[in-house]
Amino acid sequence: MDKRQPRSVRRTIGARTGGRSERVVTAVLRLAAEEIARAGYTAFRVEHVAERAGVNKTTVYRRWPTKGDLAEAAVLAFLGQHEPLPETSSVRADLVEMVRRAIAVASTPEGRAFMRLIAVDSTEPEVSALGRRLRASMMEHRAGVIERAQRRGELPAGIDPRVLLDAIFVPILSRVGRYEEDVDLATAEAFVDLALAGAQHGAARGHQEAC
Repeated sequence: MDKRQPRSVRRTIGARTGGRSERVVTAVLRLAAEEIARAGYTAFRVEHVAERAGVNKTTVYRRWPTKGDLAEAAVLAFLGQHEPLPETSSVRADLVEMVRRAIAVASTPEGRAFMRLIAVDSTEPEVSALGRRLRASMMEHRAGVIERAQRRGELPAGIDPRVLLDAIFVPILSRVGRYEEDVDLATAEAFVDLALAGAQHGAARGHQEAC
């Protein structure tokens, strides 16, 4: 798996911690996320975000050269994709915490808007491309939990992290983001347990067939 940082992450590096540059980045990303959630990607305007943030549009374009770059960075920041992954003593606890965070974010009006943007392929190529980039970035981020569990022998090495993660997150976030249902922690834990049991069973079956 390619471990290089996404473009949207690299462009925020170099901002002085606690300095004006970091404050500008934070403000622009927050306002961009609000604008996308309110008006949708098609009506989203970089110039409007710059005006609301009180900065020149060239300041924004220096860091995010295109509208898509800014939108990608804003959505990922809102979804917490740059936050550290949960790190407990077990993959189950890590996954449950990761799902809990995802539900909390997806339950907000902004989160639901972003889930629709990520999940639905649009007739507009630019929107569909953005959705694909967001899905790929989220998958790469979350896969770190599975890969870490595989390295410590908690999960079989042959398990595809993407399949396991989809089995957990797709049904849960579809309920929350698309259908606006409430998903409690017990239900989330049941999805995690079912996916982990399936992963272990599939690995055991594959070993038996190989013998």
